Amino acid sequence: MLGLRYFACERCGTVYASPDAPSDCADCDGTRLAELAEGSGAAAYFAPVD
Repeated sequence: MLGLRYFACERCGTVYASPDAPSDCADCDGTRLAELAEGSGAAAYFAPVD
């Protein structure tokens, strides 16, 4: 099983969780997605809210 990697669109800031890098941003059609470093807290974007 592949682990998730986290990417942020440099244009609008949308964050994606995926095992592979997305080719572009689904929100703004930006093509520059930066991988967020492990331990950056990016998983919190996808954590359930109490």
